[in-house]
Amino acid sequence: MELIKKIEVVTMKSKYCDVEHHTIVIDDTPLDLLLSRQYPSNHLLGLIPTIIDWIDNPQEKEFLRQRFQSTNKEVILPILMCADDCDMFCTVIVAKVVKANGYIIWDQIGIDMSSDEFKLWGYEGIGMRVNWLEKIPLMTFEEGQYFVELGKIYNR
Repeated sequence: MELIKKIEVVTMKSKYCDVEHHTIVIDDTPLDLLLSRQYPSNHLLGLIPTIIDWIDNPQEKEFLRQRFQSTNKEVILPILMCADDCDMFCTVIVAKVVKANGYIIWDQIGIDMSSDEFKLWGYEGIGMRVNWLEKIPLMTFEEGQYFVELGKIYNR
C-alpha cells in the first residue's frame, strides 16, 4: 500500500477568491497549489473545490452528490472548478477514485476535456475524456477521514 496521505477540507482564501471558502488540503498543501507546482503553465492555481453550495444548477449539485456517494469501486469525481463560473462548463479537475479495502485512492488526477461528450450525455459525459496529469502521483487516503472531510463540500 502506498503512503497514506492526510486529506482535509479547511476554510481559507485562494488566489482569485477574496472570500474564505472550503479548500481541499493534502498533507497541509492546498490541492490547487500542489497541482500548479507540477503544471505551472496550466493555470490551475486558484481553482476551488466543487463546492455544492456555490453551484447554482440543481442538476449539477445532484450529479456531484451522486458521484461522491457512488457505491461503484471506481468513479470519476470532479474535485476542482473555476472560481469565476462555479460550474462544470469551465475548467474542471477530476480524480479517478478507486475504493479498496478501507482506503480511497485517487489513482489519477486530470483536466476534464469532455465537452463533446457532455453535449451527448449531459453530466454523465463528464470524465469520459480526460487529460491526465502524469506528474501527479496517486494518493491514498483512509476511507473514514476521506468521507468526513469531503462530505463538507459534497453533502450539503
